[in-house]
Amino acid sequence: MIAENNERKRNILWRTAISVSSIVIILIAVYFIVRMFTANPMEGSWVDEDSGRMIEIQGNEIAKVEWQDEADGSLQVVNMAYTLDRDSKIFSLHVDEAAVEKAVESGMSKETVENVVTSLEGNYDYNIEQNVLTLTEREYGDQMTFEKQ
Repeated sequence: MIAENNERKRNILWRTAISVSSIVIILIAVYFIVRMFTANPMEGSWVDEDSGRMIEIQGNEIAKVEWQDEADGSLQVVNMAYTLDRDSKIFSLHVDEAAVEKAVESGMSKETVENVVTSLEGNYDYNIEQNVLTLTEREYGDQMTFEKQ
């Protein structure tokens, strides 16, 4: 068809190709714009520079807190619930009692789990700059710094 020297058919093919590629480009642009403005900016794994605790923030409002147990060196994991207000940049961590009980049943010390969970529970102002997350406690102003892993 292209080699036949039929200008009308080539013109139809050219317009079809341009139209399809334009629609694909527009859809890709819309996808990235929507993703940029609606995505959770805190989603991912964050490691505390001071204590070595890791917080893995997932999209389903669950934050998984991991730390090394000082007694036996094993990795301890507890889930916490969180809420995120992107407009006022407030990050709130809440104790999930069921997750604490599950962690205790799996062999962790209840005191250790409660100490870690209650030390993180609260409302924080958050700031993210160049893969560094800074959580500032809203009541007292204490700061925790995490690096994205």
